[in-house]
Amino acid sequence: MSRTKKCMIIFLIIILVLVLLSLLIVWLITMANKIKFHVIDADLTQFNFTDDKQLLFDLTVNMKVKNPNRAFGVFFDRIEVTVLYQDIKFSNASLSPFYQAQDGSKLLKLKFDGQQLMNLNAEQLAVFGLEKLVETFTLKLELRLQIRVNIDLIKIKLKPKVRCGLNLPLISRGRTFLRFQIIGCHVAY
Repeated sequence: MSRTKKCMIIFLIIILVLVLLSLLIVWLITMANKIKFHVIDADLTQFNFTDDKQLLFDLTVNMKVKNPNRAFGVFFDRIEVTVLYQDIKFSNASLSPFYQAQDGSKLLKLKFDGQQLMNLNAEQLAVFGLEKLVETFTLKLELRLQIRVNIDLIKIKLKPKVRCGLNLPLISRGRTFLRFQIIGCHVAY
């Protein structure tokens, strides 16, 4: 076999492998199901804004992470969680890395408490005043993830963002008649 024919065969094999890899990537992006996040429980036991612009807070959130894919597991290499009030960050946490098996779910238990200096403008203070009257506050959870999917020899790294909106009643003296409402969780890749 001539050298030209060998080069041509190698070239065709490389093209075939590249086409197959690109088809696999397109399949993963379009056909693979997104990881699902769902807040299953949340308690807000303190949420008070002091005269010296300190926000005092105590929040617990239980969130379920589900991998609906039956073909592959997902490595969660980094999870950064931020809590916002009126689009102002007031607390954050980092979670330990973990592996989510195929078609499995995991419960994430998040705890945020402490105090944070917050500079609210007049409009934001008015909203806080109204929410304080009804003892229900609108908060957002933002998760910044670094995930990895391994399928045989192919490794795909993604950095999705998850946003969850919550309407949380303040639990006064350990009791409340209202339940929290999930505005929804959205995953963006």
